[in-house]
Amino acid sequence: MPMLPRIAFVVLLVLVPAVIVATAGALPDRVATHFGRGGMANDWMTRDGYIAFMLAFTILVPLVVVAMTGFLPRIARSKCNIPNYDYWFAPARREASSARLVSHACLLGCLMVLCFGGFHAVLLDANSTSPARLSEPAFFSGLAALGVGVTLWMVFMRRLFARPG
Repeated sequence: MPMLPRIAFVVLLVLVPAVIVATAGALPDRVATHFGRGGMANDWMTRDGYIAFMLAFTILVPLVVVAMTGFLPRIARSKCNIPNYDYWFAPARREASSARLVSHACLLGCLMVLCFGGFHAVLLDANSTSPARLSEPAFFSGLAALGVGVTLWMVFMRRLFARPG
């Protein structure tokens, strides 16, 4: 059972929120959090509200996704879409397949945590100017990276659970 993805997920789950808290002091009391056309701010939150939101999003969303992806097949077969489920989760392969699935889910969790950390960095930059202005290329590059990462994760998921032979 590969432990590296699990370790990386836990490390990122601690490190990225710590960076968010450590850098939050650079934000103004009223943080621009939503931006319209041209990157101009059009909605704000308090700094404390923003920190709470970002920490919840950066920690809880990846944890829920990893838990649901990694453990749902064990308890609710009808709620999951694992390729070749009957083969991989037959009694002889169930434990090894579950371990592989959890490790693979942790990779998705890593991607999500890094993405949220990246969005925080973009927001830090946006709020460093007056008036606050979002770097649309940076934001959309982050979204594109997330899309590519999730697509690759799904491709590797199909390969990971392809029927041998």
